Amino acid sequence: MPVKGRIANALLFLKNKFGVTLDGTINLLLSRQDLASYTGTTYETLFCVMNELAEENAISLKGKSIVILSDDMLLGHTKDK
Repeated sequence: MPVKGRIANALLFLKNKFGVTLDGTINLLLSRQDLASYTGTTYETLFCVMNELAEENAISLKGKSIVILSDDMLLGHTKDK
């Protein structure tokens, strides 16, 4: 699976596993470095992909917190080849 798909898949998994807070953020404090390691990519690549997902309005980044705005958009990336 491409990096963007792995990151999208990981974000959906974390949302489903840990839920979301009242303001919609994934209910887990996870550093970007930890997320990069979890998805098998570098911090720099993760940073770029997260910004791309934010520009697509699939996610919103609030400091260290991540809000998933569109599960469907993220799911679409998990199916990319």
